[in-house]
Amino acid sequence: MGTMIWVAVVAVAGVGGWFLGTRAGGRAHVRTTLESLAGELGMGRRPSVGPGAPDGMTGVREALDRQWSVKNEEREQALREALGRIAAFLREGVEKPLRGAVAADPKLLRQGVEDALGSLEDLGFFLREPLTPDETHDLGPVVQQVTREFTRDWDVSVRLKTEGRPIRARIHRESFMDALYLLLHNSGQFGNGETVDVTLGVEGDRAVLSVRDRGPGFTPEALERAHDLFFTTTETGLGLGIPFARKIIESVGGGIALRNVPDGGAEVTLTLPVA
Repeated sequence: MGTMIWVAVVAVAGVGGWFLGTRAGGRAHVRTTLESLAGELGMGRRPSVGPGAPDGMTGVREALDRQWSVKNEEREQALREALGRIAAFLREGVEKPLRGAVAADPKLLRQGVEDALGSLEDLGFFLREPLTPDETHDLGPVVQQVTREFTRDWDVSVRLKTEGRPIRARIHRESFMDALYLLLHNSGQFGNGETVDVTLGVEGDRAVLSVRDRGPGFTPEALERAHDLFFTTTETGLGLGIPFARKIIESVGGGIALRNVPDGGAEVTLTLPVA
């Protein structure tokens, strides 16, 4: 999209020079042509250039055509990756337990069906929209609750460090807990089960929450694409954890950043406006 915008800017600049040297009727024609160009681009369509278009418009159309082809290929590749991830998730989370249940003892049938339904619920969970913040919360107790639940569920130790004073932010409590749980799960998985470090503090007018693992860190590709829907480096993962957390945090005016720690491991940092 950035390339297309650059092409459009060049087009406007080029036509602007032509525009300054024309009389009133020509100016109106250029304005109409540019408005049509902007309207079609805004609707995601390649702009058409009819007879009598100002000088340079045909070249603009050709440049847009070239870039549009590149973007179409990128979108098709992203779609193929997404469908592949969903298919792998459904095979592992739905087809596998159902097939096992059919072939197994009748007593295991219920468990197989429950596992399959749970996987479908997980998929729906990732696709839901963020909920409106319900009220201002002290983040310390909320983070403590999530780390306790994560440790209980996955038997991974969490070392929590806070400033020991209330740090309040306006969030939707359950959604925020979901986002943090997903980040802890990623850290536990990619950190090979080693202790996860969680730090909560304040910098200026922002609450800062960091989750760090002791694994190999993000690959260069992961650092670049971790926010992309369905990007993952695992065989059966959906690649929706970090994008989901980002959507939750950004919906309340926060931000999320990823980095590799110099002495080892990956770190995800959330920032939120303090209330």
